Amino acid sequence: MPRPPRLRVSDQPSARSAERCWLVELAGVDGRRYAYRVYACEHALPGDLFWSALHHHDEGPLPRALDLFDTALIRLLG
Repeated sequence: MPRPPRLRVSDQPSARSAERCWLVELAGVDGRRYAYRVYACEHALPGDLFWSALHHHDEGPLPRALDLFDTALIRLLG
């Protein structure tokens, strides 16, 4: 069974040209919005992009983000 592609939250794209840069904006419990760049293929599922950014956010020192998919803004940057 083939493995699913890995998603990365990073400041730099990888050497793989198939990865695209996505902006995932999460709503925080403090009323702020937190934006993350997620590098994934162009056909990545929005839910996978959301969870990748949310898990990255939860590992940091910032206040919690809402884990509500409907509050997130996801768009392809390039």
